[in-house]
Amino acid sequence: MIQTSTELAYVVPKLLKWAREQSGFTIEQAAASLLNPAKLERVENGEDNLTFHQLIKLANKYRRPPAFFYLDEPPEEEILPDFRTLGSSPVQFSPLLRDQIEKIKEKRDLAIKYKEYDVDYDYEWIASISIDMEPELAAEVIIKLLGLDVSERRVWKDEYNAFNSWKEKIEDIGILIFQILDIKIQEMRGFSIPEIPYPVIAINRSDRPLGKIFTLVHELCHIMLKQGGICTSNNEDEEHFKIEQFCNAVAGAVLVPKNMLLAAKIVKSHYGGISWSDDELKALKKYFWASYEVILRRLLIANKTTQEFYQTKINSLSKLPPKTEGGPESVYERILRTQPRSFLNIVLGAMHDGHITMADLSYYLGMSLKHLPNLEKKLTG
Repeated sequence: MIQTSTELAYVVPKLLKWAREQSGFTIEQAAASLLNPAKLERVENGEDNLTFHQLIKLANKYRRPPAFFYLDEPPEEEILPDFRTLGSSPVQFSPLLRDQIEKIKEKRDLAIKYKEYDVDYDYEWIASISIDMEPELAAEVIIKLLGLDVSERRVWKDEYNAFNSWKEKIEDIGILIFQILDIKIQEMRGFSIPEIPYPVIAINRSDRPLGKIFTLVHELCHIMLKQGGICTSNNEDEEHFKIEQFCNAVAGAVLVPKNMLLAAKIVKSHYGGISWSDDELKALKKYFWASYEVILRRLLIANKTTQEFYQTKINSLSKLPPKTEGGPESVYERILRTQPRSFLNIVLGAMHDGHITMADLSYYLGMSLKHLPNLEKKLTG
């Protein structure tokens, strides 16, 4: 039977309300340009009905198949295993962010389905650290795994070079790293999916390069622990709070190993007591390619400064204007910078062998097919 645009769709009201709330829409936002908000509220209360045409529009907006709204009960949906916000503030899932998270999950599923187009990865490293380890020892395990000790980092020219090098090393051990666009860092800084094969790290492209590096290592730590949960700055969940503290401590120790910090010429020749000049901090930042906050935290841990000086400096740094990004980029350059190379190789291989269509490829990469030749040329060149 073919439904007409005016035929009524007798959906289950609580499913409609649940899908809207899960998508992060208010009544007004969901109804915008589709129908009257008052009518949508009546439908959710079981007092009115949608037309089938209206149902299709809302289903697309909520990213649900129309059949979903005829279920008896809403399904149990998995919360993301890990989620970082700026300052570990409470998580707020906007519709755009929810949409991007779901698309990343779809991409991971596709990568698993067609993994024959990629190399095989050994994931034994996932169990190589534990929450009971000293952060400095766990950091040594990660540094050895990635082959990125401080001497290897000395050749990096700038923050972007540093970030790309960390990203490449982490992708080389079988992790898919996606950079999410158009989301404020106050809403999302990063999250991870610690499942194998193809664990996922997603980071906010709007963040500064050194901030993104810290998030990469923090999320890698979560994956190696196979621990999940919403990141938070309070200790309502003591176990989760302990994990967050551990991952932060390990990330700091990976970026600025304590022995290397104490051995650095800048530190050994420092005669300013607990105070550190801006020039000294800038030099340490370039030496380790870590943010000022990480440098200051590691100096505090090494008893080279005080909590008061640390907090004063952090407060002053928070007042600095945000760093602006570079100039415009082409569509294929954006794809190369925001999608994992292994994922690109997988979807292109699957498309060329007829397992997915060119329309599928366009959907997964979010680009017009006219950019495909340049993308493939740059990827293989």
